[in-house]
Amino acid sequence: MDSAERGFSEHFLFVTGRLAEPFLRRLLPDLAASYDFQYTVAVMPITIAGLMSVPWIAERLKVPPQVTRVLLPGRCLGDVHELEARLGIPVERGPNDLHDLPEYFRKRHRPCLPQDEYSLRIVAVVKDAADLPLPTLLDLADRLVADGADAIGLWHEDREPRPQMARMIKALHSHGHKVWVRTLELSTWRAALAAGADFVEPLLEVPEDLPENTNLVIEPCLPGTWEGVEETLESLARIQRPTILKQSLIPVGLGFTQSMLRSVEARHIWPDLPLALDLCPILFHSAADSGPLLLLLLGFAQEIGARWILTTQEVNTARTSVRECDVIRRMIHCAHRYGVSPRSLDCSLAMLRDDHISNSNEEYWQQLREQIRDPSPRLFVQASQLCAWAFGRELRSSDPYELFEAITDAAKDAGRHLDPDTAFYLGYELCKATIARDLGKNYWQDEALHWGLHTVAEPSPRERRIRRLARRRPVKGCSETEKTAHS
Repeated sequence: MDSAERGFSEHFLFVTGRLAEPFLRRLLPDLAASYDFQYTVAVMPITIAGLMSVPWIAERLKVPPQVTRVLLPGRCLGDVHELEARLGIPVERGPNDLHDLPEYFRKRHRPCLPQDEYSLRIVAVVKDAADLPLPTLLDLADRLVADGADAIGLWHEDREPRPQMARMIKALHSHGHKVWVRTLELSTWRAALAAGADFVEPLLEVPEDLPENTNLVIEPCLPGTWEGVEETLESLARIQRPTILKQSLIPVGLGFTQSMLRSVEARHIWPDLPLALDLCPILFHSAADSGPLLLLLLGFAQEIGARWILTTQEVNTARTSVRECDVIRRMIHCAHRYGVSPRSLDCSLAMLRDDHISNSNEEYWQQLREQIRDPSPRLFVQASQLCAWAFGRELRSSDPYELFEAITDAAKDAGRHLDPDTAFYLGYELCKATIARDLGKNYWQDEALHWGLHTVAEPSPRERRIRRLARRRPVKGCSETEKTAHS
């Protein structure tokens, strides 16, 4: 009887290795009862499931006819869509750690909330843009827009004329970018208007002939108050052009709370006037990673109904702020709209520390020790200890140098020698393990540490070996000199 006849929504085929099979079989009965599915376990002829690849599985996997979905180990390399096309049923990767399988199914059964919508628009501010060569500015603007910026901000705080401003605006427009200009110099301000800048601030004079698509951005005459705003709005009413009210958020210790309260006040006084929040002062004056700051600041902007936020990548701690803002604005829009916790939507902002540490129990480690026969060093992190199972020994130390020496001694006692490649590899992996231990991250040998939004994948040992052999392979038809160059 298939799963449809039994009333089950799915019949999963769990693909695993010999090592994980006992623990998987203990987990599945409760999971199947809780989430209403049937299952079959396919044990592949390999000890460590994470060493499998999709092509390797495709050659060996036999799928029973009642199966409706295949679940592969999370570390399985290769394109699952190829296997999916071959089998004709959905194929997905499960969690990296088998202990996370209950959380994986909990997430599967949560409502799927869209995170492709947002209401906040991002201005990526480039200070002293007129000092940049035009090709450099265009390349920077293209990258900022690709990361999520909706407009490029050209900032010039000095009082020197910038005759090249008009050419820059037209060049950015030719690339399809919107331009937001801030300048305190009147001739540059007028040039920005004449060139058709999409947003211009501050209001140095009331223009008689304002381009149709230009938004005038107004600020209070006296910082810390709303002085002059009402009068400015009245003078602009006669030209009937789009107007935006801008509020700069002040760094902590210099008036942060008051600037937040003024922003809330602005929404009550002028509820129909689009509000822009300038986050640049906080990013410039906070020696802290931008991600957590932006999560709170954009959450505040979303809740008070701001339309625009201005950010900068001019300081190193905020060098990826545009990309972070793009992820955050989608997350908080979803959280605000559906009344859910951001934690349940996305963990890509957990960059320094992982969202949670896999809680592998001692029984699991004992089974692992008993079944591994490969003498090659295997590295783990358990609590505050760096651990290695190498050459028949279980080694532990809180110091990576001491652990490396212990591995070297174990190799000598086993009649083995650590060649330079292996020694470098172990040093690199021990470095990652130490970072993971010290910061509170998960460590998995041969895998990149998880840095959330900014994780950079590492090639597997197999992929490195293929590349190395390709570099060393002689190229037909080349001279000896050319062969050396290719290698």
